[in-house]
Amino acid sequence: MPSIPAPQLKAMASDILNAAGATRDDARIVADALVEANLEGHDSHGVVRVPEYVGWMEQKLINIGAHIQIVKESDAFAVMDGDWGWGQVVGREAMEIAIAKASKAGSATISVRQCNHIGRVGDYTLMAAQRGMAATLYVNTHGGGKLVAPWGGRERRLSANPISFAVPRSSADPVVVDISTCAIAGGKVKIAYNSKKPVPAGCIVDSEGRPSTNPADFFGPPEGALLPFGGHKGFALGFISDILAGAISGAGCSRPGENRIGNSFLATVVDIAQFRDRAAFDQDVDQLSDYVKSSKLADGSTEILVPGEPEKKERERREKNGVPVDEETWRQIRETAARYRADTDLG
Repeated sequence: MPSIPAPQLKAMASDILNAAGATRDDARIVADALVEANLEGHDSHGVVRVPEYVGWMEQKLINIGAHIQIVKESDAFAVMDGDWGWGQVVGREAMEIAIAKASKAGSATISVRQCNHIGRVGDYTLMAAQRGMAATLYVNTHGGGKLVAPWGGRERRLSANPISFAVPRSSADPVVVDISTCAIAGGKVKIAYNSKKPVPAGCIVDSEGRPSTNPADFFGPPEGALLPFGGHKGFALGFISDILAGAISGAGCSRPGENRIGNSFLATVVDIAQFRDRAAFDQDVDQLSDYVKSSKLADGSTEILVPGEPEKKERERREKNGVPVDEETWRQIRETAARYRADTDLG
């Protein structure tokens, strides 16, 4: 398994995407986002996606050079259309609009449809938190990309339907919650499959609904399914995320006959300083963090981390040691690069 310095991996991914047809600017934005996900330990949303994204370009599913379009707006809300552009590009453009509106109105909500895969959803709430704002995000897959069995079922009916929340901290990096509403992200099952490793118990079922730890049982044929996290509670969150992201934007919810994978989302941004004194807010957040961390440790635990801190620790390790890429993913990346004569030489 190679470990590749992040700057080199970003350059490689960008060169491949550009050679395959993406504009130079879009290729850089997408590649940077993928490797940033790797750096924080979210390999399911990292460079493992490069061959998949190139495949979408080859199928003409990505509108090269597209930008966000405003369909309807007021001072505090907007409905937007990504015109099937790169998710990481149009998604960031949409969030910049939401942040700008919140800075004027105090809060703003945006509903966005027709984006290709937007990548790690925590990137978007983090954009707001880095500007001193709080943000929430609900995502679905435009009615396609169904991977998750409903609570009490065994067939795929929902997508991973991730959710994210972020708030700023004056004393440390923002608090960022970034979770799928299923027990394991589909991309993590792919990583396990490529690495010939099992997935944790309680994450997938085979086509007969039997619990399994073999990722091949998820991919089939016949296909298995992911399970919602936390049983009925995760299912409820995935169900409502599908509605908030899909039904409000006009993208639609999970449904039969729709297989194109895209993202639609609903985001709300709050400019904290317009609601209350920012220093008082920061004091509350720090007090909560300190209080939570003051708990006696459970057996086997060495420390208590609040959301966002595990990613920071992983980033520090990977910035020092390089980004690990499993052999099968690396083979697929190199094979994709070879088709477009892009360089993947590690020197």
